Amino acid sequence: MKSDSTTVIKNMEFLVKELHKEWDRSGASKASVIISLEEVDGINDKLKEIIYQTQKSVDEDELTFKQSIVKSKECYVLLRVVRKIAKKKDKCEKQAIDNEFAIELDKDELKQFKGLFAEMFK
Repeated sequence: MKSDSTTVIKNMEFLVKELHKEWDRSGASKASVIISLEEVDGINDKLKEIIYQTQKSVDEDELTFKQSIVKSKECYVLLRVVRKIAKKKDKCEKQAIDNEFAIELDKDELKQFKGLFAEMFK
């Protein structure tokens, strides 16, 4: 019996690793968001805090498997946004031409970003 539960656990671990790989990739771009260099630090700070709190919740709270997977996906989507912002910010600062840049967001990224920064879409 123990080998059956071990097999199930190993299969679940494999499944979660595969999901993480998939979530790490952006889908097709749905929209562009323009961010000024003045806004970047505030946006990054908010995103990092949300990622931290969400991951903390996954680690510490008594969540169902489904809730844990949903929160993990949210973290991966937000991490993609953070990476996109960092890449564009570095490029913008190196070129020293503009004081703003645009990032392309896929459907999931746009949904979460809009939910957090609705004021940027008015």
